[in-house]
Amino acid sequence: MDKIPLSPEEAARLKRREAEILARLERLKETMNKTKALDTLAFKAKLFKEAQNELRRVQDKLAGIAED
Repeated sequence: MDKIPLSPEEAARLKRREAEILARLERLKETMNKTKALDTLAFKAKLFKEAQNELRRVQDKLAGIAED
């Protein structure tokens, strides 16, 4: 895997995005624990999975790992 150098501005932007995604994941976890309807749970699980994937991409960029 190739390392991609990030500018300080890009790194700061990605760190903010990472924090936003982590907060969104935490809110989704809390609401999923309170939700009883299966269709709502399925939708929130989909949103949770998408947020996890985005978080992984952001963290990979922060680590300087190129997307393949």
